[in-house]
Amino acid sequence: MLANGLAKIAFAASATALLAACAAADTAFNHSKLDVQTHMSETVFLDPVPPAAKTIYVSARNTSDHPELDLRAGLAQAVTARGYQVVQDPDAAHYMLRVNVLQAGEIEQKDKANLLAARYGDPILGAAVGATAGNVTTGGNPYGTAGGALVGGLAAFAANQLIKDFTYSVVVDIQLSERPLKGGKVHQSTRTGAGQAKVSAETVSTGTRVGASPQANSANGSITANAKVKVQQVEEEADFKQYQIRQVAYADQMNLKFEDAAPMLAAKLTSTLSNLFE
Repeated sequence: MLANGLAKIAFAASATALLAACAAADTAFNHSKLDVQTHMSETVFLDPVPPAAKTIYVSARNTSDHPELDLRAGLAQAVTARGYQVVQDPDAAHYMLRVNVLQAGEIEQKDKANLLAARYGDPILGAAVGATAGNVTTGGNPYGTAGGALVGGLAAFAANQLIKDFTYSVVVDIQLSERPLKGGKVHQSTRTGAGQAKVSAETVSTGTRVGASPQANSANGSITANAKVKVQQVEEEADFKQYQIRQVAYADQMNLKFEDAAPMLAAKLTSTLSNLFE
């Protein structure tokens, strides 16, 4: 009996350890090289201007969990390399490039599609932070298969800690502005709305039955409805045409750390954004 239990423990531990080793080998094979990519929600074509008009105002904010990630210096350097002069006064600029980092950090592989599908202003949905943990449950001999699963689980945990795939992303909302050519004016309309509604209903019915036929019935009900809607619309003239887009960059590699991925993600973002300017 004891020998049979020990054999089950050894078999379960060996099987679990083998699966863990296969998973670790797959991660090492498919994610050993660093993969850094960017995705822009849409393409924007800016009007070409003469060299004297290549002036740009650049600002960058960060409302993510990693405020140390600063894109402004990289953006200013990238557009300067393309022949643009960065100015501190928006009134002196022909273009304005304003960005905000919405999210920065670890995500799961399955959440990349959600990030890439979002557009400017959309909420970031489904971006879970951290890794998932699997559970193994077995039946039968509690000292046999379960004990082997425990031993094998420890082996799997150790293997996963040594070889693990990490994916990090940075999500940026971008507002690009350019002055219309030949001194034209921009007429823009801004409409915002908010609504709130509350509906409640109550119904009370009474009755007695004799056999299959109702003898007396009565019913009464009440409905209460409250609604509040506020809409604001602003018509105005503006000095700039505006384009609003979203950009996502992500890095994937085995045992990658965010502090190592962040500079590469920032460089990829700034390079891609600067390429919008001719």
